[in-house]
This record gives sequence, C-alpha cells and structure tokens, in this order.
Amino acid sequence: MVNLKELILKRFSNGPKTKVIALITAVALLSITSVTVALTRKTLTINVDGKEQTFVTYKGTVQDVLNEQGIKVEEKDSIKPALNEKVQEDSTITLKKAVPIKIVCGNSEVQVNTSQETIKDVLESESDLLKDNGINFSEGLDEVSPNLDSKVEGDLTIQVVNVEKQEKKEMETIAYETVVEKDSKLMAGNTEVKTKGNNGQKEVTYEVVYKDGVESNRQVTSTKTISEPTTQVVVQGTGTILTASRGDGSGKKSITCSATAYSGGGVTSSGKRTSRDASGISTIAVDPTVIPIGSKVYVDGYGYAVAADTGGAIKGNKVDLYFNSEGECSSWGRKQVQVKIIAYPGEW
Repeated sequence: MVNLKELILKRFSNGPKTKVIALITAVALLSITSVTVALTRKTLTINVDGKEQTFVTYKGTVQDVLNEQGIKVEEKDSIKPALNEKVQEDSTITLKKAVPIKIVCGNSEVQVNTSQETIKDVLESESDLLKDNGINFSEGLDEVSPNLDSKVEGDLTIQVVNVEKQEKKEMETIAYETVVEKDSKLMAGNTEVKTKGNNGQKEVTYEVVYKDGVESNRQVTSTKTISEPTTQVVVQGTGTILTASRGDGSGKKSITCSATAYSGGGVTSSGKRTSRDASGISTIAVDPTVIPIGSKVYVDGYGYAVAADTGGAIKGNKVDLYFNSEGECSSWGRKQVQVKIIAYPGEW
C-alpha cells in the first residue's frame, strides 16, 4: 500500500492540487481493499465425529477450507455441506468419518466402511452389495441384531437372520375314542369288543416359519376333517365269579359261566376222546383252576358232562362245550349258563 501511495505522489507532484487529488485517491484505494478483505474473512466451525473447532478463514468453498485445515475426506465419509458448496460466515462443516463394520447372514459375510447413522440406514444403502453377496434383507420379516434403530459403531457386527413363512398341508390321524359298557352277563375280569374302533383323518394347514432355511416354528391355521373316527365300544364284565369248592357232592354248588362251543373230534388234554352224548355224558373244556379236570358237571341247556379238556382261551369262568357238528356250534353260539358241579374227581 506504501508503494501505491508513492507512485501516485510521483505522478501527481507538480502542485498543491495534484497532491490533494493523490491523497484522496490513495485513501479510496485503501478503503476498497479493506472492504474486500473484510468480505472474504469468515469465522467457521468444523465438526468431525462430534468434535468441533472454530477458526478464521479466507477460503471460499468447503473443499478449500478442509484442505487448508489438513482434513482429508475418504470415499465413504459423510460431509455436509457438499465439497463444492461455498461457505458463509458462521457456517458449520460437519464431517462423519466412515468406520469398518461386518454384516453376516448364514454362511455369507460382507465387510464395508460406512458413515451411516443407524443399522437400518446401512442395510438400505448397501442393499445392492448385500444382494451381490447372497444377502437379501426384508424389513419387517427378517431378524436383525442389534436392532435396526441401533447406532453404528466401528468394528460392529450386524447379524441378519432370513425369515421365511410357508403354508403346508398335511394329512393327520384322528385317534378313535374307546368307551366301556358294563355287562353283568359277562364275568368280572372279562372284556369283549362290541364295536371295533377306526381312526379318522384330517387335513391340517400349518404356517411354517424357517430361519436361515431351518424350520423353527409352526402353527395350525386351519383344520378340515376328511373322515370321522369310529368309537370303539368295549364290554366289561361285572358278573360275580363263584369259585367252586369241594362240597358233599350234592350238586348244590354252581358257577355262572360264559359257554362257547367247538367241534372237530380228537383227544382231550386228559386223554379222553371228545364226545357229545345228549342222553349221557359229554366232554367239555374248562379252566382247571375253577373246575378241576375229571369233575362231573351239569350245564344248563347242554346236559351232563365231564371236565376233560382245557384251552388257551378258557380262562376264569368260561367253558367250551363239545358238539358233533359246526351247525350245532353255530346254533349254540355264546351263552351265559349255570354250571353245577355234581362230583369232583374221585367222587364218582
């Protein structure tokens, strides 16, 4: 500025007027220069990852200011305003440095640098990269840990679990129920199936949840009956069991028995041949713990007989009566009868 003043004085030094003009010109130039400098001078604040510093600068753009301060902006860093934006007095430049994080889903793993604020922001901004690496994220369905609103920090690992829901239909069995009917005509301890039970079938619709391809849960959404089950009816005997005891042979002891019929001939377990003699003595099969083998009995509706045989199905108060033909057996069927013990072995 001194040089400018001297130059003006040299050129305009011929008289008093000239000196006055030169002085006025110099003052004007000084004022213009001062105003220009004042207009380019700015006080700014830079915020880098939450740490602020305030300084004076004469630079015009964000990029120039950062270069002046020796601050480098990397590819994934977040900078506001943009680098080519002009700075104003009292402006704040905010820089968020990118940090390394890892995203894992099943057997896939991706490492990225990011300056995003939340995990949700990261997954949205890196969606293309994730898809290229086999990670497909569905917000509202997939599970994310930490949760989507969590803040991003350096060296963070984000775990994504792919959740898939499928509808499945399966045929299942409807188990039949069993009801028991009491019958005093059947001896206590004995049972018979009156009506055989049959299972039914139903179509069950499930909502099946898979996590990373593995089933984790299922819920029934609907059920359709295809066939109804048939209830099984079992008859349970309540008849009183009378245990025969040795008496005086008068035939006053009797037993209520379930009597069935058989034919076919042959030799009994006691060595006697099977026989049916309606006017004499026939052979029957008994439970020897109830009626001793060799006992003489009288069976209502059948006649006199000798307890000469046994059988695997003849247990408790049961007797099996011998007939000469299948027709007679069919006619007899099964009956509840009184079996009167006339004499025990050795008494007749």
